[in-house]
Amino acid sequence: MLDHAYLALSTIGIDIASIAVSGVIVALAYLVYGMTGFGSSIVAIPMLTQLIPLKTATPIMLILDLMAGLLVGIRNLKDVQIGELRKIGPWLCIGLVLGVTVLVSAPEKPLELILGVCLLVYSTWRIMSSGEFRALGAGWALPLGLGGGCLTAVFGTGGPVYTIYLAGRLRDADQRRATVSTLITATAVARLFLFSASGLYKNPVVLPLAGWLLPCGALGLAAGALLRSRVPAARVSTLLWAVLILAGANLIVRSSIGMLA
Repeated sequence: MLDHAYLALSTIGIDIASIAVSGVIVALAYLVYGMTGFGSSIVAIPMLTQLIPLKTATPIMLILDLMAGLLVGIRNLKDVQIGELRKIGPWLCIGLVLGVTVLVSAPEKPLELILGVCLLVYSTWRIMSSGEFRALGAGWALPLGLGGGCLTAVFGTGGPVYTIYLAGRLRDADQRRATVSTLITATAVARLFLFSASGLYKNPVVLPLAGWLLPCGALGLAAGALLRSRVPAARVSTLLWAVLILAGANLIVRSSIGMLA
């Protein structure tokens, strides 16, 4: 599987070292997911796009998120809050359709610039905030559902948006984690259909590389589950947002240079 991924990636200038580094990135991303219940794609995508194209990284992370969401969500079905899923679900579906349309049709560098700006703004806000989410009314399902759906389809990074909504609606941490994980799984299934219909999985790189990265993600997920009760969540979050500020700034610079070149 790794040989197939290497042969396919070599045609677009990606070497074996980059594939190995991608495995480390994915393991770290799912370590965060295992500890927090979200964050895999928002950690992995900005760093993976330093190595592979965005339109390759996004469908790969979709496969990995689908598997991780099934593992986490199935264990905690009793805590899933169906009522909140019904509120945000329709708006999220509309956002997914809009986002896939943008991903398929838009040039790569402007998308990377948008991702960098979103990461920089959101991560700076999170690291400067108190860490507590305010209570939100059900009306927030519309803007956060649309925005989260678009970000999920294009970048696979809608998890923090769902978390803002669900953290403002659910006070119980177990209910919040299970509902976020279920929402990630549901959006992954929807994106799998939309990505397949749009031809993103015709890319010969995607499936072989996803097969190589899958055990890396499983290892990180298991490590995160073990560390969840041993490492303070606040410390993990602060480190996460600091890393994403750097990743966002780097994406802005790199994509701006690419657009001007």
